[in-house]
Amino acid sequence: MVTGQKTTLKINKLNSFSIINLTINIGYNEIGFILYDNIENILIDSTDVTFENSTDVDNIIAKYFDDKKYNNLLNLITVNHYNVLHTIVPQALFDKNNIKNYLKFNNSLLENDEYLYDIIKINESINVFVPVKFNISNLQQYSKKVKQKHYTTNLINEVYKIEKNNTNSNLYLNINNSKIDIILVSENQLKFINTFDYSTDEDIVYYVLFCFEQLNLNPENSPVVLAGDFNESSYNMIFKYIRHLSIFESKVDSNHKLYLKFKNKLTYNSL
Repeated sequence: MVTGQKTTLKINKLNSFSIINLTINIGYNEIGFILYDNIENILIDSTDVTFENSTDVDNIIAKYFDDKKYNNLLNLITVNHYNVLHTIVPQALFDKNNIKNYLKFNNSLLENDEYLYDIIKINESINVFVPVKFNISNLQQYSKKVKQKHYTTNLINEVYKIEKNNTNSNLYLNINNSKIDIILVSENQLKFINTFDYSTDEDIVYYVLFCFEQLNLNPENSPVVLAGDFNESSYNMIFKYIRHLSIFESKVDSNHKLYLKFKNKLTYNSL
């Protein structure tokens, strides 16, 4: 059953000469639709839908397209899967025939699970993951190009770009709903990435300090960047323990109607 829907902007008539890409972010209880104009380099529309039952996903996607009436306008549809069922493998050690084995040691898998992977060229690694189940053929009627990715692939690429020439590497805390991603790229290497479930601000601090200990970092002098969806309470709680804390701000135009929704997002479309 769909429990909530929020559309931030109604779509006006789109320019037929534009290159319009749609990103669909699918999680365990929420789907986000982000429409992006690659020619004008602007966000056009954002719609969020929450649900209780995973069987509702196909119906939500169908209703979205019925409401928007894109027809064949879309150049590319990218589906980002938001779940914890993923792991990073060095590309040199990856064997597609053993794809399930990379996940089974750290995750509870089902017999009917599907396995996909992303190639992360920036650090020559493979992100192996289990996608959220839905009927991808429903999307292929709206675009000839449909890609599926794990959302952490976007995070890794983005952090690598930011930290490329940084001699004093930042630890990134990406907060979204009930999950926090903790990422460290140092000396052009992915040192750490993990996702934790949380319910309170104290949980966030616990996982952050745990990672500091594992990575031999000092909370007094190691810089941390806070990104994603967080509030003042979360910031203040983290700041009690992390002295060098800054807030990530994306390149979304501050005058844009969707600025507040995406201003602290590490990634908001698939590039």
